Amino acid sequence: MKKKISTEEFEKLEHKIWLEFLENATQLDIYKSVITSNFDGNSFLCNWIKDNPKIDKAIILVVYWMSAPRWKKKFLNREDYLEKEGYGIDGFDFVEEIEKKYIAGFYKGNEIIFNPKSDVEAYDWTSDYLDEIVVREIPEIMFKPTEGKIELKEYPEDFDEGLPISPINYAQKVYDIFDEYDVE
Repeated sequence: MKKKISTEEFEKLEHKIWLEFLENATQLDIYKSVITSNFDGNSFLCNWIKDNPKIDKAIILVVYWMSAPRWKKKFLNREDYLEKEGYGIDGFDFVEEIEKKYIAGFYKGNEIIFNPKSDVEAYDWTSDYLDEIVVREIPEIMFKPTEGKIELKEYPEDFDEGLPISPINYAQKVYDIFDEYDVE
């Protein structure tokens, strides 16, 4: 019989695995992690990236565009968002903070090439939510491709749910938690 743990206990175990990976990861590893991650369910990774000034600008742009910034631009400000939407303010705040930090030069890395108009799978992130009526524009700098030297030419098959499967299979470590525990 498996031991029962709470969602909070599971998240602590999972975050420990993520931190172990992130503390030893290269910028390219983190980039691969972001583009292969279940984006809606990985606030730990996203917040770790957002608060790290050493993160490559390409990684930040990927996180920014995956966060649907245009959809959030249909609100004048935080108060307008809360009044009209009433939930999910963390996502609004997240996009606003990344934008401010990016414009201010908080993120220093510039190793990786990323074009928000054509990612590794030729997807144009800037075309999301074009049908939304916006009241604030996305700053032009957020549309500009990064000028790094490393270009990922294809979707990384060596990552699963944002975690590498080799040389250390961090993804399997997370799956093992489910084998060992019943998460309530």
